[in-house]
Order: sequence, then C-alpha cells, then structure tokens
Amino acid sequence: REKLAAGYDATRSCVLICGGTGCRAGRSLPVAAAFREVLKARSLQDKVEVRFTGCHGFCEQGPLVVLKPSGVLYVKVTPEDIEEIVTTSIEGDGVIEKLTYRDPVTKKRVNREQDLPFYANQQRIVFAKSGRVDPTNINDYIAADGYASLGKVLQSMSPDEVIDCLKRSGLRGRGGGGFATGRKWRACRKAEGHPKYVLCNGDEGDPGAFMDRSIIESDPHSVLEGMAIGAYAIGAEQGYVYIREEYPLAMKRLYIAIDQAREYGLLGQGILGAGLNFDVTVHRGAGAFVCGEETSLISSLE
Repeated sequence: REKLAAGYDATRSCVLICGGTGCRAGRSLPVAAAFREVLKARSLQDKVEVRFTGCHGFCEQGPLVVLKPSGVLYVKVTPEDIEEIVTTSIEGDGVIEKLTYRDPVTKKRVNREQDLPFYANQQRIVFAKSGRVDPTNINDYIAADGYASLGKVLQSMSPDEVIDCLKRSGLRGRGGGGFATGRKWRACRKAEGHPKYVLCNGDEGDPGAFMDRSIIESDPHSVLEGMAIGAYAIGAEQGYVYIREEYPLAMKRLYIAIDQAREYGLLGQGILGAGLNFDVTVHRGAGAFVCGEETSLISSLE
C-alpha cells in the first residue's frame, strides 16, 4: 500500500472521467479516447493521467470531467471539446466558462467541483471512493486505503470484536426494517449449521432504484472487502453476489475485481496469511422484482 500510494503524486495532472452508466450513455467513452489521443499527439501522455472512474453522482450533467489538482469541473463534455480543454486547462491554467456548471438558482457559473451546490454539503461514506478510483484497477483502490480494514480485522481483531464494533457503530440495514447489522452478524455466528455463506444482494427490485448497481459499478472492491470481513466475523468460507442480468457494466467490473482480488491473495485460501479462506461467486438473476427481497433472493439462488 505504501509503495502504491507513493506512486500517486497529488500534484500530478490527472483527468477524472466519469465512467458510470449514465455518463457512458452520454458518450464518455469517446471523451476518454479523445483525451488520450490529444495528450499523445502533444507528448503529454506521460505527464497527464487519464482515469476512467466510477459514477460521480451528477448524472444529469454528464459526461463529467474533473481536472486534478485544480478541481475544475466540466459538464456535458463532448469529444470535440477536448482540444480546447487540453490547451486552456491542462497546458494552461484557464477555465472554459461555457463548459462549467450554471447554477439554476443564482445563474452563476461554478468552476470547481467542491463549490458545486450538489456536492458541497455531501458527506460521502459508502461512495467515498466513487468517482476517484478506477473500478477496474485494484491498485487504485489499495492506494486509497482499500483493504486496510480487512487487514486490520484479520491481524488485530477477533470475530467477536468485529461484531461488537458493528453493534457500537449503530450500522443498520438500508431496507425498511432497518435491522441492526451487528445483531444479524451475531445471530449468524451463533447459528449451528455449517457451512455458512455471505450473500450480497445486488438486485434491487424497486423500479428506478440503482443504489446496488452504482456501488458495484463504481467501487466493486469495497463490496468484496466488506464481504470478506463479514465472512471472518460469522465463520463463512463462501460468498455469493446476486446481481441482475440487466446490470452488464456492474457485472463486468465485479468479475474483474474478483479476479484481481484472487491474484493479490485477497480472496481464496489463507487471505493475508491470517488463515481466512473465503471466495466469491457471482450469480446472475433474471431481474424478477421479488428477488430484491431477502427470502426470495435466497430461494432463487438455491
């Protein structure tokens, strides 16, 4: 982690391009390709990193482009805008006003991402890394303290201590019942049956609800890390991610993340040398509304 983090220079120029489903529908892939082409033509490819990230969250204004370290945000970017962006904001330090966000209330232009009203008051927890890391690159995730929690748990905490920590945190399920996660994990740990499994519900049944899809698309390693911690706490060796077939991008990135985690020894046998054996399988659902509910999902999986 220290080696990877050291390789990420905070002052180095970096172009963060939203690669979520919304922005991809708005042609963010051609935008990324245009950036790479223009930077190469100007011999800047080794000085400026182009990072295709997960969802930035402001889908209605996509494709979104954030320039680092300046924090300049451009909205509704097209491939035809790239030459001007590179000239003005990468080779120079100017801002292209016509590509910045116009606040519908104040009618003023907002140049920087952190000043945008949509982002200014957000405190991101689950989505803290979304829009910052490349979801297909495990090194990005590790450099941003990814898998640090799993390492801490395996090296310095017992399963009971993990569950007690969850109880104290007050973490609850995000469904209507708001069931306490610590209580659920404690019940699983005490259950007499073996083997035990960790099931990840990536199949939201509500129409127009895309929370599960968004987190798996944007930060799949966080899902795998959480599942591994859960497996350690309850005594499971196998996990399943139940995800609907209609989420092709989320599924693709999840498969990539699983392969990378196995390659790095973060899934499989003897994880981090701590004796935890845990692996994850993806189960593709048919998109039935009822399968967003826990017992229906389990029935479908079986």
